[in-house]
Amino acid sequence: MQKFTLRNGYTILTFLNSKLLKLNRLILFLALTATILTFVSSFYSNYEVQKEQLISQAIEVNRAYANKLSDTTEVFLTSTLQQLAYSANSINDKMSDQATLTEEANRLKYQTDSFNSVVISDASGLAKAASPETLDIVGKKLTSLGVREAQEEKANLISSPYVSTLKNLIVFISSPIFSSDGTYRGFLGGSIYLKSPNILSDILGEHHYKNGSYIYVIDANKQILYHPDQARIGTFFDNDEGIDDVLASKEGGMMLESVKGVPMLAGYSVIPSTGWIVITQSPLESTLLPLTGIMEKVVLRTLPLAFGVFLFIWLFARAISRPLQQLAEKARSLDSPTVNEDIENIRSWYVESLGLKRAMLSGVKVIQSQIGELKRDAETDPLTGVSNRRAFQIKLKQLELLDMPFAILALDIDYFKRINDTFGHSVGDEVLKHQANILKHFTRDGDMVARTGGEEFILVLKEITLDEAYSIAERLRVAISDEKFDVVGNITVSIGVAEWFADCGANVSETLSAADQALYEAKGQGRNRSIVAETCACI
Repeated sequence: MQKFTLRNGYTILTFLNSKLLKLNRLILFLALTATILTFVSSFYSNYEVQKEQLISQAIEVNRAYANKLSDTTEVFLTSTLQQLAYSANSINDKMSDQATLTEEANRLKYQTDSFNSVVISDASGLAKAASPETLDIVGKKLTSLGVREAQEEKANLISSPYVSTLKNLIVFISSPIFSSDGTYRGFLGGSIYLKSPNILSDILGEHHYKNGSYIYVIDANKQILYHPDQARIGTFFDNDEGIDDVLASKEGGMMLESVKGVPMLAGYSVIPSTGWIVITQSPLESTLLPLTGIMEKVVLRTLPLAFGVFLFIWLFARAISRPLQQLAEKARSLDSPTVNEDIENIRSWYVESLGLKRAMLSGVKVIQSQIGELKRDAETDPLTGVSNRRAFQIKLKQLELLDMPFAILALDIDYFKRINDTFGHSVGDEVLKHQANILKHFTRDGDMVARTGGEEFILVLKEITLDEAYSIAERLRVAISDEKFDVVGNITVSIGVAEWFADCGANVSETLSAADQALYEAKGQGRNRSIVAETCACI
C-alpha cells in the first residue's frame, strides 16, 4: 500500500492501523458476522423443515378425515340399498294392495329419515304410492332420469345426480320388485334432495376444525353434490387442474386453491359405490400458525449457544492478539511451505488472520452440531418420541439402497376417534404414547417405529421373513389388546403386513401401499386382526 503523509506526520496507513484496523476489532466483527449468518442459516433451514412437516401432516390429516367420511357414506348407501331391497321383497306380491303400498312408502320415509321422498312404481313407471303425499304423483307416469335408469337396470341402483320434474337436484336410490315367480313388477325408490336438508349433509356435517376448513363432494363430472355454501350445490368446476388431478387419483392429498384464490391443503377419498369424491381442506395460513411458536422455541434454544460461541471467540482473540505479531515474525522466518499456503488461502492482507480462521472454524463446528440436533428434532414425532414420516421415508430409501430385505407392519388403532370423542384428546394422546412404548418392545437394533398419522403407526423390521413378520404382528396385536390403558381400558388394533426384498416384483412404494391396503382389509373384515399383503414375486 502506498503511503501518503498527513500534516501531523502520520501516514494514512499508520492512522488506519492505530484507529480502525485493530486486530481484536476485526476478529470481533468477523466473529459476530459469521455467528449471525450461521444462526440465520440454521433458523431458515429449520423453518423450511418445520413448514414442510406441518403441510404434510395437515394434508395427511385431511386425507384420513376424507377417508373416514367416504367410508361412513359408503356404509349408509349400502345399508340403504339393503333396506330398499328388503322392503321391495316384502311387497313383491302386493302391488295391487294400495293400503299396503302407501303404508310401506310412509314407513320408509318417516322411520329412518334416510330419504326426502319415497315412491313405489309399477313396471310401466306408473306411481302406485308415494311419501310424502304432497308430491301428488300417485297415478301419474314417472319419466325422470332416475326412473328410466331403474326400469332399464332392474337392479339395485344409485342414480347419477339429475334435476327432477319438480326442479330438485336428486340422487335416486332404487331396488327392483320381482314377484315370487320372477316377473318384474316395478321398483321401490327413495330420493335424496341435494339442495335441501338431507341425510348426506347430516353425515358429512362440518369440518371438525373451525379454522376456515370445510368439506365438499363432487362427482365424476366435477359437479358439486355437497358444499357448506348451498348456492354452490349443483354447480360445476370449470377447467380446474387441481380437481382434474383429484378425479384422476381418487385418493390422496395435495395443495389446491379455493375459488377465492386462497391456498388450501386438501385430502380426498372416493366413495366406491358412486365414484363421488369427498374432499376435506384447510387453509394453508391456519395450518402454518403453529410455526411461529415452534420457531420461537428454536430461537430460545439456539441463541444461548450462539452467544456462548461468539463470547468464546472474542475472548480467545483478545488472548492471542498480544503475542500474534511475534508469532507472525517467527512464522516468516520458518521455512515451512504449509504456513505460506495457509496464509494464501485466507486471501487476507495480514498474517494474523490465520488465528482468526482457526477460531472461526472452531465456532462453526459447534453451530453445525446444533444444526444436527435440530435436524434430529425435525425427524422425531413430538408427542410419542418415535420417528415421524420424514424419518420413515429416509429409512426406506436407505434399506432399498442397501438391498436389505425388510417387512412393514402398518398399524391403526380401532375406533380411535371414539376415544377422542369420549375421553378427550389429552387421553387420546396418552393412549398414543402408551402404545408407542409397547411398539418399541417389538423392535430390534436397526428396526424403526414411526408415527405416520393421527393414530397410524408403522414398524419397519429388517431382515425378516413374511411369516416371522406376521407372527410378530399377531403377538403385537394380542399384547395391545391385553394391555390395560389408563382411563380408556382395553383397545384393539388392525395391522397390515407386507415384505420387500431386492428381487421382489414390487418397489418400496408399492410395498408400503400394499401394507396400507392390507390394513384397510383388516378394518373391513371386522378390525382387531392382522392381514398379510401378497406383494412380492421372485424375478
